[in-house]
Formats: sequence, structure tokens, C-alpha cells
Amino acid sequence: MATLETPLCALLGIRYPILQAGMGGVAFGPLAAAVSEAGGLGTIAAISPTPQRVDEEIRLARSRTDKPLCVDIGFPARAPQDLAALRLDALPAPVQQLHREIEALGVNVQPVDDQAMGIEDAKAKLEICFRHRIEVVACALGTPKWAVDACHAHGVKVIGIVGSARHAQSAIRNGADVVVVQGTEGGGHTGEVGLVTLLAEVLEFATVPVVAAGGIVQGAQIAGLLTQGAQGVWVGTRFINTLESSVGPNYKQAIADAGYDATIRSLLFDGLYVRQIRNRFTEVWEGHAADMLPYPQQRMAMSPARFAAAAADLKDHQALPAGQGASLVRDVLPAGAVLQRLVEETVAALAAARNRVAFA
Repeated sequence: MATLETPLCALLGIRYPILQAGMGGVAFGPLAAAVSEAGGLGTIAAISPTPQRVDEEIRLARSRTDKPLCVDIGFPARAPQDLAALRLDALPAPVQQLHREIEALGVNVQPVDDQAMGIEDAKAKLEICFRHRIEVVACALGTPKWAVDACHAHGVKVIGIVGSARHAQSAIRNGADVVVVQGTEGGGHTGEVGLVTLLAEVLEFATVPVVAAGGIVQGAQIAGLLTQGAQGVWVGTRFINTLESSVGPNYKQAIADAGYDATIRSLLFDGLYVRQIRNRFTEVWEGHAADMLPYPQQRMAMSPARFAAAAADLKDHQALPAGQGASLVRDVLPAGAVLQRLVEETVAALAAARNRVAFA
């Protein structure tokens, strides 16, 4: 393997500055363990699963690797409550349409136990991380000081995931050891500013290592971001198309088939902006933007259809969060092989740039 190292590697105890994103429904114990074992930082998605499921996934990952692991927990200011209170006949018309179409395919849509990022839920998951001596916790949708302080008291490093310079300032002020800045190119929850600009904005004031995220699927991209000043990258979509990710073959095929204009950024997923691949799940909302509910009600309304379609791996009706880099992903590989290829591509790109560009 080639050598690729930044100061971030020593801070997090990893060999390569490539961090696998904590993607909901995708990144559980098998994927996190494979990435960490290969020298990156594997992350377990812990926003929606119950604390019991998080405990199980950490145990599974620990059984497969003794390398550092990260757990991604949500800390939003607002959290959904009382999922059962939303009656089908009171839901927006597009949601009702999704329910009818999914059930016509033989998939039963039921209320779900979506933990939905409540603070008590987050605290319970933190305690599980501390019990298992997890090395790194990633904070999504907010990096509260109380959570950072709790992690530091247990020797845990904290990554704040942000989509704006303002939120990066807040995460650093609250004590985050690392900030991940995700440009609008990224999949899942994402802001409005492109990665190259956002990274430059945050590097002007950052006092901690900055990690770049958003549309990153090739080593040449990583090389460019490292030369801009990032100390590492947070990679999501490329790791969806791995043998160890938890999504079904239809989701992976949708990424492999994605063209350059395949994704949209919309509030339809949960009331916050999410980038995802266009399909029937997004199409039913065309012309119905006014019917979308604010967060967290939109999340509550969409969760039953979203979870049912994902569990059945429906080709056209499941939510497919993905970054714009999906158009450059064309295969499904073991996660370790993906990491190795990214490292080798990055080193080759850095060497080629040195040979191609004259400077003094």
C-alpha cells in the first residue's frame, strides 16, 4: 500500500486520512469494521436505530477489528414526537400516494419506531459508546457543548459535521476536535455552499483539523482537497456501493446507473435539505412543494413509507440519498478495496501534479 498521512491520522489513530460517513441505513457494523480494518476510520450510523441496535452494531464491529471506530449520533434542536399521532388521512397527498403505491407492490407500510434523534435517545447512545470505549463520536445536526464535554471526559474525540461556516465556528467554539465541512454536492443532509468555497471559508478561522465532504468518490478529488488545506476526507456515496453496506442491490444499482444530473436537493425527505437520486419517491412531490411539512413533521410523515420501501429494497419507491459523485461510481467492491483504491489514486494524483505543474 502507498503511504498517505496527515496530522489527522495521529489525532484519530488511523493510517489514512479517509473517514467513512455515518450514513443512515447504510453504515452499520460490517461496513465500519471493514473500513477501520483497512486503515481508515469506519463510522456506525446511530441516528435512527434504537440504542439496543447501536449496541449490537458496535459489538459486531469490535468483533471484526481492534482499530478505532466512530459512531455518528444526531443532536438536533428539534426532535419528532408521537409518530402514531399522524393519521394516514391527515397526511399530505403525496405521502398518501406513496403509501398506496408501495402497498400495491405487496409491501405493508406500518408505523415505525424511528428514534428520530431525541436528546434522551442521544444521551443513551453516548453512554453505550463510552461503555464500549469508542474512540470517536461524530455529531450530526448540531455539536452541543454538553455532548463534547461528556465525550472528552471519557477520552473520546469529537467530530462536528457542518454545512456552513457559521456552524463550523459553533462546533469549534463548543470544543470539537475535528470539523467535517460538507459542501452542497454531498448526499443526505447538505447545505447550499459548494465544497471548494466552504472549505476555504472554514480554513480561514479553523483552529482544529478540517475534513472535506461532498461528492468525493475519486483520489484525484482527495488530492486537490488536501492541497487546498483539508487534513482528510469524509466519504459517503462511494462506500454505499460496497459489499459491506447495508442497502440492497437496487439502491446500489441506482448509484451505478446515475448520470451527472441524477440527484436533486429537496425538503421532501424530512423537512431539511437532503440530496438524493430522482425516482418515484421524489416524483410524487412534483408540483406539491406547498404540501411539504416543516421539520420534524415531514420526517414523521415520511418515515413509514421510507422505512418500508428501504426494507423491501424497492427499485423505484425507496429514498436514495446520494451525492453528486454518484455519476462517477460504477461498481460494487469490498470496502477495503475501495479504501485502497482511493489511497493509491490520491498518491498518484499528487505525484502527477508535481510532475505537471512547475512552481518555485
